[in-house]
Amino acid sequence: MRALTAVLSHYTHFTIDDHTGIQQSRTEAYDRHCLKLAKLQRISLKHFKEKLTVLALSNYASIDNRSELESLLEPLTDDEIKQLAGLLDLRTTYPDSVKLSPDRKFFTEALLSTFEKRKTFQETARDLSILPDEATLFEHDLIRTDYYDGSHPLALPKLNLQYLSVGDFLWRSLVLYRCESFYGIRRDIEDVIKRLQPDARRSGETGFKGFSKMALPINKPTYAF
Repeated sequence: MRALTAVLSHYTHFTIDDHTGIQQSRTEAYDRHCLKLAKLQRISLKHFKEKLTVLALSNYASIDNRSELESLLEPLTDDEIKQLAGLLDLRTTYPDSVKLSPDRKFFTEALLSTFEKRKTFQETARDLSILPDEATLFEHDLIRTDYYDGSHPLALPKLNLQYLSVGDFLWRSLVLYRCESFYGIRRDIEDVIKRLQPDARRSGETGFKGFSKMALPINKPTYAF
């Protein structure tokens, strides 16, 4: 569920113009983010000058940080938090059928989620590791494919006929190719380990009674810098 929420968040905040459908560059995405922060500061200074002066005069790097913004909003009462959310065009009332009772925590999270700085998909792709390690090889989303029965969706992008942009297509292709490659490497490692027949010895060392042409002994471990 957490992984599916991350995919939803990725596409909800995808850097694309909602009206024209044109993909935004990193600079355009940051400019749009700054416009939202400027609106927050203007409303804070106009309607909550006594309590949110520090927020209104802070630099953008401070107020787009979740922890910093949360501390700046603390002086507001529960009703003022709700009022601020309404002035910023955030929904504050819901029908009874939804069975949702918004409180201070709800409105605070809505504000933090709206104004926090998020990585663009270009920045996320840049930070992705293209070489596997012990963490990426055993990611939950890769392991669960071994017993996937189709009864629930996987938190993986789909390659179909609809894409938000060329960048979206490249992003999905990168993620899927990375998952496929890492999955194949993990299965190869598991197969080699089975062939080696590892055995725990009394001295605390691990011995290998089997043999595999894909496994080579090394004199000392290598370290990545």
